[in-house]
Amino acid sequence: MQKRTLGKTGWEISVIGFGAIKLPLISHKESEILLNKALDGGINFVDTADCYSDSEEKIGRALKERRKEFYLSTKIDERDGLGVRRKLERCLRRLRTDWIDLVLFHDVRGSEYDRIFDSGGLETLEKARKEGKILKIGISIHNSLPMMRKAIESGAFSALMVAYSAFDEDRLAADLLPMAHNRGVGLIAMKPLAGGRLAERPLSHKNRRFIQGESLAQVSLRYVLSNLNITCAIPGMMKPYELNENLKVGRQPRKLTIEEIKALMECVGEAGKGFCRNCGYCLPCPEGIPIPDIFRFESYYDRYNLREWAREQYRSLVVNADACSGCEQCLDLCPYGVSIREKLKTAHRTLV
Repeated sequence: MQKRTLGKTGWEISVIGFGAIKLPLISHKESEILLNKALDGGINFVDTADCYSDSEEKIGRALKERRKEFYLSTKIDERDGLGVRRKLERCLRRLRTDWIDLVLFHDVRGSEYDRIFDSGGLETLEKARKEGKILKIGISIHNSLPMMRKAIESGAFSALMVAYSAFDEDRLAADLLPMAHNRGVGLIAMKPLAGGRLAERPLSHKNRRFIQGESLAQVSLRYVLSNLNITCAIPGMMKPYELNENLKVGRQPRKLTIEEIKALMECVGEAGKGFCRNCGYCLPCPEGIPIPDIFRFESYYDRYNLREWAREQYRSLVVNADACSGCEQCLDLCPYGVSIREKLKTAHRTLV
């Protein structure tokens, strides 16, 4: 398995990591088989989150005896010291481990970034690091480029997890990813298949001629990894064929041909019509609606069956989708033709 160094940590990480967001959708036995096969195939980075239902428990049960063979990453959605401490202890217990290699502040949005510093969250993780309960601290940010820049410049985080796929190259690749790499902040690409959307696209006969012997998902992963600033991509997996395809990408690295890139971009263009990429170009909303966050919660609800968590996150918003006045300012700002007003109505009915 091809490996890259995760920033200043010095860790040699497999370029394909195991994204465990889908584990709640399969049984403990299926999870155990899949996770062990992943390690046997050369994957040495497993990523989960406290909010991914029983994902941590399944990892803990399946890999307890192999704990020293891989780097373990989880994410915590608390920001204050007490909340972070409680969640960390629960993560350690559910993962059946004495230490977690990387703990990230999960899906940080808006004023939450400052709360990490001001409310004791970062201080608590630093204390846990000194105690040996965790080794490194990271942060995951979905769409705020200014926040990503602040996190990189702060020097507080060893790793930054960003949503990065063929959809996102235009807004991230130019300067933000090289900046993180140059400052020694390891970059982990979550949603490398755009939340599974690229994996679901049927190939036209014309494009199938150029993408020979591999799926669109594999070509999409190769495209993400062609950016050498990225250390690791963590596609979500729950089926053996998904794991096998992903292993092939990491174990048989190759450059994409010009024809393959053109075919991929054509598929991206087709898939991107009316698809929210969580880029944030629609903001600010005059009513204060956090549009990308709402669509992301809806995606977690629909695609990953994280219904309770998605609804909890939605209900905690200060302003939700029901506040839409229909001004349509966001439609003028969105470059991807998303029917934002109608989609907000649908999301509200789903999540309220």
